[in-house]
Amino acid sequence: MKTLKSLCLAAGLFLFLWPALGVENPVAQDSPPDGRSTNQNETPFRDPFASVDQPAKAQPKIKDPLQPMNRAFFHFNDKLYLWIVKPSGKGYSKVVPRPARTCVARLFENVKYPIRFVNNLLQAKFKAAGLETGRFVVNSTVGVGGLFDPAKRWKIEAHPAHFDQTLGFYGLGPGIYFDWPMFGPSSARGTAGLAADGMLSPWSYIGGLGVAIGVPAYREENNASLHLGEYESFKKATLDPYVAMRSAYYESRAEAVHQSKVKKQRPTEALPQPLPPLARGDD
Repeated sequence: MKTLKSLCLAAGLFLFLWPALGVENPVAQDSPPDGRSTNQNETPFRDPFASVDQPAKAQPKIKDPLQPMNRAFFHFNDKLYLWIVKPSGKGYSKVVPRPARTCVARLFENVKYPIRFVNNLLQAKFKAAGLETGRFVVNSTVGVGGLFDPAKRWKIEAHPAHFDQTLGFYGLGPGIYFDWPMFGPSSARGTAGLAADGMLSPWSYIGGLGVAIGVPAYREENNASLHLGEYESFKKATLDPYVAMRSAYYESRAEAVHQSKVKKQRPTEALPQPLPPLARGDD
């Protein structure tokens, strides 16, 4: 019964967000062809990871009709990080050694197995779903619940997948941009994906509301302690952090969808490496 209610909630949220979603084609977007925002005063985001051999890809078209609200939430998240998350992360990192925090991060990643398994199945990647199952079994047993990653040493490769990627895999565009308080950068499609993936998380069914909120909060605090200083460096490297974060989010999601389609169509072809995540935590 609880599963049925969750599916109904996901369907309702998807239908609510449907008007904000667009099919991935230029007609459905309102940005200029070169990927810049409609605001001419904003500086376009340049891919710092592009090279001569692998030039930057065309920037995804972005709709941001709620920019005043999104900028307010971006400012809120910025202060939340600088005033609360960063100081607590520094204190936590002094108490807990980095190897232990890395093990905790692996454990949380291992627990997200249902999300990866289901979304690989939804994308008809049955081999990937099987490999994810193998990784989960090995890391949950030999790896002591996921604290260690012996599957990686045994060449059982990870195949990340989430519902936002699944929707994009079937041609659904990202839709308009959102910058949610605490959750950070997202889109209409990403918001639906976040809700659907959340229903697959075991924390949604174990221990009630306190566990459902507290465990993910601790996970993000642990992750933040492993990446202290990255956000500050990112801000210093941009003229407008809001625009840069928005562009980085859309490009990372476009890359995830692109790779899912390439793997499906040409499984033996070498794939480009994904961009390093500039914004962490929504999956």
